[in-house]
Amino acid sequence: MHSTFYKTTALLSALTLSLSLILTGCSSSGESLPIPDINATHGMKDDSGATYGSGPNHTRPYPQSEEVNLNGVPGVTPKYEPLSRGGNKDYRVLGKDYEVWKNCSSYLEVGTASWYGPGFHGNKTSNGEVYNQKGYSAAHKNLPLPSYLKVTNLENGKAVVVRVNDRGPFHGSRIIDLSEGAARAIDMTAKGTAKVKLEYINVREGNVIANVAHTSLPGSGSANRDSIRELIENLKEGKKPSAATTVAAAVTVAKAVSAASDALEQADSSPQVSYVNSLEQNLLTTGSTAGTTTMAAVNDVTGTVQIFTSGSSERAQDVRSTLQPSTAYPVEVIAEGNLYRVRVGPVPEGQLDSVLTQMRSLGYPDAFIRR
Repeated sequence: MHSTFYKTTALLSALTLSLSLILTGCSSSGESLPIPDINATHGMKDDSGATYGSGPNHTRPYPQSEEVNLNGVPGVTPKYEPLSRGGNKDYRVLGKDYEVWKNCSSYLEVGTASWYGPGFHGNKTSNGEVYNQKGYSAAHKNLPLPSYLKVTNLENGKAVVVRVNDRGPFHGSRIIDLSEGAARAIDMTAKGTAKVKLEYINVREGNVIANVAHTSLPGSGSANRDSIRELIENLKEGKKPSAATTVAAAVTVAKAVSAASDALEQADSSPQVSYVNSLEQNLLTTGSTAGTTTMAAVNDVTGTVQIFTSGSSERAQDVRSTLQPSTAYPVEVIAEGNLYRVRVGPVPEGQLDSVLTQMRSLGYPDAFIRR
């Protein structure tokens, strides 16, 4: 009995200590990710004489060597779309000819990003849409319109998913122009430019992402990963985990520790040993069931802040895009019948009031907490 108690206590102590160390690592700021050699993705020539990377003349996309990790990355939700009627023909700007990459399925590039905002808000983009500076969009010289990219700021590890619907930038050697909303999401508006990594998101018919590592997108066919495993893997790769992943990991450990404490008081030694083994397995393995259980646990002990309801999906998505850069927590649109509700969360219990106050200060006085 006592040996089992000590074994259980030691495991729980180790889990709690590990989580505290992980959370400390998550909250650190100012750390730079390793920046790949730009020559690996830009400027090299292939056998045909084409230049790898975005730009004028005969160029081609440098192929990706790994799948795209979208777990917890804010921004737009990638979906299959046919090519736009406008903006997909080869073109000429400032005396230079640009090729549009037809049938693009893989693209990686490292270089300098910039952003554009008020002076272009409300104008037409290259594919005929209206530019919304608060949304998550981008301008690119060669990608087909529309396309989806994961953009990672290599100076702070923050990432965002953008929809490419415009052409540019045509200033210097910059490889992408982000909307203000996207630039704020990766914290580059103050500086104006940032060293970034671009990863193409290959969305096929049926909204299946062909090159995704794992994702929470419904219908993607990819298994959810356990939050703790995801958090640890992100840290090992030098990536800062999202707030949602960190909260889910914390809740998983808290729920497991609570349940284990109850088991110690109620069970004899044999069930305790079994429970300890089960606890360790559930915390450190991956799979869709573990991921579903984790999110259920989050919903049990956290809440959301509902800020807006509309009968228009487009209006709700606009509100979501506007608010996401203002909070570290996910902003989601939930469809309920003919209504679309915008909610922030999951948010830890202790932060709900502050998030509610923030949302009201941003112009949503009817926002309220849902538990």
